[in-house]
Amino acid sequence: MFPPDRLAAWTQGRWTSLPAALIRGFNPDSRTLQPGQVFVALRTEARDGHDFLAAAAAAGAAAALVAHPVDGVELPQLVVPDPLGALQQIARLHRQSSGVKAIGISGSAGKTSTKDLLARLLGEAPAVLATEGNLNNHLGVPLTLLRLEPGVTRYAVVEAGINMPGEMRGLAAMVQPDCALVTLVAPAHLERLGSIETIAHEKCELLRWLPPGGLAVFPWSAWQHAPFRHLAADVCVAVPAGEEPEAGAERGQFFGYTVLHGAEHTELVLRNGGHSRRFRLRRVSDGMAQNAVLALLMASALGVDDFALQQRLSGWTPARLRGELRQIGAQHVYLDCYNANPASMADALAVFQQLAPAALPRLFVLGGMEELGADAADYHRRLGAGLRMRDGDLVFAVGPHAAAVAEGMLAAGNTRSQVRTADGLDAIRAHLAQFQGAVFVKGSRRFQLETLFVDAAAPAAAH
Repeated sequence: MFPPDRLAAWTQGRWTSLPAALIRGFNPDSRTLQPGQVFVALRTEARDGHDFLAAAAAAGAAAALVAHPVDGVELPQLVVPDPLGALQQIARLHRQSSGVKAIGISGSAGKTSTKDLLARLLGEAPAVLATEGNLNNHLGVPLTLLRLEPGVTRYAVVEAGINMPGEMRGLAAMVQPDCALVTLVAPAHLERLGSIETIAHEKCELLRWLPPGGLAVFPWSAWQHAPFRHLAADVCVAVPAGEEPEAGAERGQFFGYTVLHGAEHTELVLRNGGHSRRFRLRRVSDGMAQNAVLALLMASALGVDDFALQQRLSGWTPARLRGELRQIGAQHVYLDCYNANPASMADALAVFQQLAPAALPRLFVLGGMEELGADAADYHRRLGAGLRMRDGDLVFAVGPHAAAVAEGMLAAGNTRSQVRTADGLDAIRAHLAQFQGAVFVKGSRRFQLETLFVDAAAPAAAH
């Protein structure tokens, strides 16, 4: 519940009239608004939320958060200079007063899957609250925090995503993490972030907000970036087999781990101080295995015992469109089309090539990797150069850099008959209709590659 006088004090706003109904939450979308929620009137390039106050009132809104009073609508309105800024301020102060332990999650890839897995390892709702989907930006983070229920919510697992310098500071200021996890530092959103060094700095910003005694969990690859070596927080670093902390690396706890893949399952062996622990989950990629290690280390540090961790890990399944294995007719389909960058693409290709039956031809549908800046064509050429085709294999490259993928494939010795470029999906859909074999589908969200399959909303198979 959000008392009206508290909201006015937190935002320095003024009520046109006081709400009669209890305020139960906030929503910027009049179409999904629930009775008792405050409608947040946001102005975007496409529309002005102030035009939808009547719809919000009809849906049962308790009030509206507005930049100016809207006449002719029977709805209490809290008038503030900036509704988004006010929403963020309310979220920050609500989180600050909640008494909830918040775990922030960021990274260049794997944020959402790791967030979902960690939330599962920590327990169940309502004691555990997690970001819904990937609502991880300047709007999604405050909406997540405003779902905290003091006295009910014990843990909040909050995903923070950025695509430009300086964004993480604002998100971290709202989350005020007690613990934080970074999945990966890799080329992503380079169009605005500019360099891998900037990415490392921005991801590390979340960890800089940890209080004394707060825990930062991240992989060995992140430790190679200087910002991760100079944190005031306690550090837990996941070190893959074959790597060893260098002499003089005294700060932090280093946990070694080994990944053992079987046909149906992946086994994780965690080692620290001569003690080893084993966990088993469904078959995943190397990248997701590392993310599982990070989630296990965090949940363990927060007090979850190994028996509970294994029980909860056994029931985990990937979210829709994120590394799913499906049997669709005569096709073995690997579907991972929520997002794509060079690191996540390489990881997904590796697991597909391991799992695709050797006797079957393979069809690769490669959507473009977005926001890679000036080096975008080069990254796509490298993607093509890394593909090794077998007889009967075919690649469809989609998007503005499809020609660069084809160029890389041909330079690596593949034949021209094994690669086609496409602006849209019609030709791919026609080929899929008669194809029997293993299908790999991955690309950035823009390309909506899941629409190639009429049953893409079906439950995920074991993976």
